[in-house]
Amino acid sequence: MKTEKFRVPALAELDPVYKDLENRRSLLIDKQTANTREQRSLEEKLAARPPAQYSHNVAELLGESGSGGESEHGLTEKLKKLRVEARDIEIALSVIGRRLEEQRIQANKLVVEASRKEYGRRVAAVVHALQGVAAARADYDELRFQFEDNDIRWSSLVPMSLGFLGDANDGHVQRVTKEAKDNGYV
Repeated sequence: MKTEKFRVPALAELDPVYKDLENRRSLLIDKQTANTREQRSLEEKLAARPPAQYSHNVAELLGESGSGGESEHGLTEKLKKLRVEARDIEIALSVIGRRLEEQRIQANKLVVEASRKEYGRRVAAVVHALQGVAAARADYDELRFQFEDNDIRWSSLVPMSLGFLGDANDGHVQRVTKEAKDNGYV
């Protein structure tokens, strides 16, 4: 039976509050994009028109105000409303951002706890593999010492340098093993 490979869950997968905040942020960003697009469209329409010669009230008195909101005054009012909405969206996004940062602490705890067992399993696997390396190194050193004790010129075998492992009795393998044991992983 093949087991599924472990995957660290995203913060929103385990914390419904965090997920809700992310969804709200996403909706606000979509709304912000639509607002910006509509503002640009209105600005382009207004830029393409000659400026109004008189106020909206005068235009109404002359019977020249459009009822469909496509008059210059209607477009200007709509643009003002969109700008107010854009400012409100910015404020809301800022609030959501702060709330997400606050909730991240709780969501992070949930993800860490959900991953603890798998993390421990993988640390233990690394330690066991390193212990195998340490045993192989001890066997290598034992053979090397026999060559040296018997005054054998064994350089034609191309001796290996295992200094990257640290000292044979108190090196990197031993330190990693001790740290993993101290933290309860092995």
